[in-house]
Amino acid sequence: MIVIFGGSFNPPTIAHYQIANHILKQIDCDKFYFLPVGDRYPKKGLISSVHRVAMLKLVCEHLTNTFVSTIEVEAKKVLTTFETLTLVKSQYPNEEIAFVIGADNLEDLPNWVQYEQLIQNYKLIVFRRDDIDVDEIIHRQFKTFEHQFILLDSFEKMNVSSTEYRENLDRSDLVLNCVDQYVQQHQLYGRGE
Repeated sequence: MIVIFGGSFNPPTIAHYQIANHILKQIDCDKFYFLPVGDRYPKKGLISSVHRVAMLKLVCEHLTNTFVSTIEVEAKKVLTTFETLTLVKSQYPNEEIAFVIGADNLEDLPNWVQYEQLIQNYKLIVFRRDDIDVDEIIHRQFKTFEHQFILLDSFEKMNVSSTEYRENLDRSDLVLNCVDQYVQQHQLYGRGE
């Protein structure tokens, strides 16, 4: 199985690292890919993908069988999740592909472009959360495709976000030390000399 974890990773936080580590311990996957969005992705304050990819590569050094996919970074347009996973599938035609989705995005899934093709063709990894009844949502909204979901029990709840790191210059603990050093060295997010 190939696991894909998409996001802006602006920057990659300790939570991104811990989610990846937790999945790697729970699921037998051949390769785990961080999938950063490209520079065309419409998100305010998104720094260059050059830096986001570089920081993710530093995170990968602390995990096994973990890599960075630049499919969306290299794309000439913003890709849908289904389009991206189809490109991954073309690289690994004999592998099952799974995409990590936040429990908070689960109810919104029917609003995703090509969500039916996504759910029919690819597995979705979702963490159970105390405040969101993931099992009930899947049973109610996606009953026909329940077998496409891989549910993992959550680990300790982390109140960590990339936004918090960007906005609080005194919070270097929200990212791995190597990521914080990279940010300082390249003077990103108003940090460094």
